[in-house]
Amino acid sequence: MIELIQQNKLAEFKQALKELEELQIHEYLYEILDNNPVEIDEESFFPDGYQIEFLEGLQLYKALEKSEINSDHLKQYSNLLVHLAFFMSSHVQNLAHEAMSQNTYLTDLGHIYRFRIYPEIREGIQELIDLLKDRSGEEKSIANLAAAKAKVSNSIDNILEKYQIGEDMLQFAEAFEKVGETETAIKIHQGIMNDFECESVKLSSGIIPEMTHVDDRPEAEIEIFNKAKINFERLTGKKVQEPNRIHIKESRQSEKMAPSTIETSHSHDELINSSQPDHSSSKPSGLLDKVKRFFGKN
Repeated sequence: MIELIQQNKLAEFKQALKELEELQIHEYLYEILDNNPVEIDEESFFPDGYQIEFLEGLQLYKALEKSEINSDHLKQYSNLLVHLAFFMSSHVQNLAHEAMSQNTYLTDLGHIYRFRIYPEIREGIQELIDLLKDRSGEEKSIANLAAAKAKVSNSIDNILEKYQIGEDMLQFAEAFEKVGETETAIKIHQGIMNDFECESVKLSSGIIPEMTHVDDRPEAEIEIFNKAKINFERLTGKKVQEPNRIHIKESRQSEKMAPSTIETSHSHDELINSSQPDHSSSKPSGLLDKVKRFFGKN
């Protein structure tokens, strides 16, 4: 079918769609090309097939975008994919919450839910975001896709690097700012700063402000923190007062300082989700709990 699109044989492509019965995305695309109105909701696709439907739909969109398809048809189809991506991400998030209630990760319970999570859907959503950035008037669609990708990332955070999730959250905040959701963008940036702060600061009670904290964060995580800080200050007009830190690479004395400079506390920052299972790994637990609660309202 991709070849038919590439050859601009759209009439033949439309007929081929009509004859396919495996995926719903083919049926809805046929209806669009046949000038019929298409509206979808969470029940328009089988939840277990959300990911396959989206990935197939994306491949068709990438080909159609370069074809001679009617611009209105292409717009309707991209809107369909945006809605599908959001429904898909919400389903993944709900399953992740169920797994969390069992003190484990969604990626570890695929056999129970009969649901395989495809990590490549993150890249697929990003591809669609990048494609829509080249088209005017797509800010709302991009914001919805950025939210969808952030949902997926937070649902499979145990198989991602922390900075990858941070990049998705920065994109989420930027997209919401562009559609006028400034307060939401500010909260996201603040959540990123809280979560990407070094552990010694998060564990400190703050009673001794002149205390020097050992900073053992990787450079990629420091960069995420700094970007969120710059954006937070820009949007609020407020200067963020940072604690005294010394990176572990900056001084041979850092490791010796660690026991005396880290002041322990019985409670972590409120953005850290205490219900996240404690796996013995370096993965962050409960990334951006406030933002996850925000997602839960959508």
